[in-house]
Amino acid sequence: MNPLPWSISTLDKFVTCPTQYAAIKVYRTVKEAEGAAAAWGNRVHDAAEANLRDNKPLDPELASYQPYLDEIKRLPGTLLVEQKLALNTQFKPVAFDAKDVWVRGKCDALTIDGALARALDHKTGKRKSESRQMVLMALLIFHHHPEVMEVRTAFFWLKHAKRDTGVYRRADMPAMWNMFVTDLKQYRDAFATETWQPRQSGLCYGWCPVTTCEFWKPKKAGR
Repeated sequence: MNPLPWSISTLDKFVTCPTQYAAIKVYRTVKEAEGAAAAWGNRVHDAAEANLRDNKPLDPELASYQPYLDEIKRLPGTLLVEQKLALNTQFKPVAFDAKDVWVRGKCDALTIDGALARALDHKTGKRKSESRQMVLMALLIFHHHPEVMEVRTAFFWLKHAKRDTGVYRRADMPAMWNMFVTDLKQYRDAFATETWQPRQSGLCYGWCPVTTCEFWKPKKAGR
């Protein structure tokens, strides 16, 4: 079986538990329910996109995010909103839905200012370290924009008014890709052998939709 195209979210899902990943993404025997947090995140992203692209006013409950969006609009360079970036296995840019697409990523707000790019991601959930998402986004930008020599990334955690930043340089691309090699080899091998080992974690307590897994247990009382 040929591997499905991957993104940072699907690769992380595979790493967390190959059994769950296969059930949801490969065989589609179960569906992953969208919770309230995910629905809210989608609403915020849609509103931010409309505001950045078309200056559509935010709804009152989102108005506190306007200064952050205005800051993005003031950045120098060309502003690109909700950019879809994809590569094939030859590391060549392809359409997001191309037949030979290998890896995909979306950038909420991207500015290209000569040799400098800035990639910003609006985060609506709990603040956590997601450095590999920054790395992959920088790599996709380097491959799509050969004039860019440096990518500055930022996660803006809207709920906490905090941000995490990173700086990546074109010369470091080989080392950056190496951060994914081990997981991608396991990903490829799982498809080749159709072997999806379960990995036990706290998600096994009622949070995982794969109720047939040997590790699945009901949610603990009060959860």
